[in-house]
Amino acid sequence: MKPLRQSGPNVSAIIICMLVMVLTASSVTAADLQNVYQMPLNSHIEFLEDPSTNRDLSSVRHRDDWQQQGEGAFNQGYSDSAWWLRFTLTNDADTGIERLLSLEYPVLGDVQVHVVSDRNDRQFHQLGHNYPYNQRPVDHRFFVIPLEWQPGETLSVYMRVRSQTSVQVPATLWERDTFRSHDMTANILQGIYFGAFLVIAVYNLLLYFALGERNYLYYVGFVMSMALLMASLTGYGFRHLWPGATVWNDQAILVFISGILGFAGLFIRRFLELSRISVMLDRLALAFVVVSAVCVVLAFYLSYFTLIAVLIPLVVAGCIFAFLGGIYAWGQGQATAKYFVMAWTFILAGGSILALSKGGVLPSNFFTDHAAQLGSMIEVVLLSFALAQRINVERQLRYQAQSETLETARRLNRELEERVQERTQELEKLNEKLNELSVTDELTGLRNRRFLDQQLEQEVGRAWRSGSSLAVAMLDIDHFKPVNDTYGHQVGDACLRMVGEILRGSLRSPSDTGARYGGEEFALILPDTDCEEALAVVERVRARIHATRVESDGVVLELTLSAGVTAHPVNESVTPDQFLVEADEALYRAKETGRNRVCAYGDQAQS
Repeated sequence: MKPLRQSGPNVSAIIICMLVMVLTASSVTAADLQNVYQMPLNSHIEFLEDPSTNRDLSSVRHRDDWQQQGEGAFNQGYSDSAWWLRFTLTNDADTGIERLLSLEYPVLGDVQVHVVSDRNDRQFHQLGHNYPYNQRPVDHRFFVIPLEWQPGETLSVYMRVRSQTSVQVPATLWERDTFRSHDMTANILQGIYFGAFLVIAVYNLLLYFALGERNYLYYVGFVMSMALLMASLTGYGFRHLWPGATVWNDQAILVFISGILGFAGLFIRRFLELSRISVMLDRLALAFVVVSAVCVVLAFYLSYFTLIAVLIPLVVAGCIFAFLGGIYAWGQGQATAKYFVMAWTFILAGGSILALSKGGVLPSNFFTDHAAQLGSMIEVVLLSFALAQRINVERQLRYQAQSETLETARRLNRELEERVQERTQELEKLNEKLNELSVTDELTGLRNRRFLDQQLEQEVGRAWRSGSSLAVAMLDIDHFKPVNDTYGHQVGDACLRMVGEILRGSLRSPSDTGARYGGEEFALILPDTDCEEALAVVERVRARIHATRVESDGVVLELTLSAGVTAHPVNESVTPDQFLVEADEALYRAKETGRNRVCAYGDQAQS
């Protein structure tokens, strides 16, 4: 009763507002609310504009300047204002009622929903694609809010909407099972739509790999940009692909629109052969490509509202350009241009209808909301047919050519196959070289630590299965740090290269592995080798290094080497790390007992 203590004009406003609420509630009877399974709320909604964007529920609830929405869905186009919408429904039945309120425009940025009961119960939901997906009360691509009426209860629902995208609020009240059935049908249809796009993209991508024709690649980029744009606009992208990337929601729409424009420009230039028939049209198509690339970058810096105002007329202009360019190419005698014109007619119509709908020029309904999807589906199918028809035309021309032309075509096919084979072989060689480089120490030419770890694990497993002995040696250049400090790293590198060369020359068979363990440390893996054999191999390495002088930058150095060896059979409890630890302990003992020697793990005798 507190508002009745205010001044006369405010009391009148409250009384008028209450009458409006009663009339609105009475427009849906208890029986209607209880028995209806799908009810568009457009005609039951009142709206109020908030240009300041700072009003809250208490400041707008009792205003007397609310306006009645008509039969169509609420649509204000692109607007900087915040918009308040409300409706009131009463349950006069003697049983409770549950319904789902669905706001079926998934790219609204900020949606606040206040549910106010005449029994002083209140609920609040913060929705919108500017907020994480997981905070929605119902897991759905649309904004869905569960509503419950107790017997005789009246609910007033207030919605505050603000968005950089088009401000559209198609609201529907659903019975839960009906909503699920309707949603299942919609998901199936959307699945067919996106599945068709995926099939077309994969098919043309395979053609690109098979034929090497860039037009197929441009077409795949165009198709995928179109599909991802539709996924963004329909809410599937936010739900399934980037549910936590709220900033990306707006950016994605801008990026994919720009991608459509750019890939379409590249495709048109090549498909219509604009460089051959018209230099001006070719440069104009290239300009669309450049502008689209700039828009992709600007999408991460400018606001959605600013850039979409540029992109919408740009896309419409691009569609018109493609349509007129196709007509011109058709007139120049290009056989497949007619299919191109037919395809672009549908995308031009669908895209224009969608753009006009988002701009508030056309009403938002099922046809306008799905016109772009329908047009894009027909367009990509016709373009695929046009690409296929182009192949057929070229094939017919080849059949009609003279025998010399046919032989040339056969020769070109053979060359193409040879080129593919050569490229495959080159790729295999390159992969082998890359694999070799990835496991090779560049300075010494030995294997690196990564390869050593992998090889040791394999050899331990093999030795366990065969019951053979495995030997591992750790080697370290004595007093190497003073060499670097005194003579510089260039001399130090020469020392490391010399040690690496001797180690490579000391390997007995391809199964032996020499590796640079790190810094001046090296390691040897010697399969099927006992301790005596391993000591002999390592001792030869030590002796050769001691006998070899290193000459670099006028400096002559003699190096010594300390080494530790471990060798024994492998059982299930032995690990690769155990071999390294044992060899390292033996190396430590070799250094501790005077350096320039080889010690075996667990054996105090020196070699």
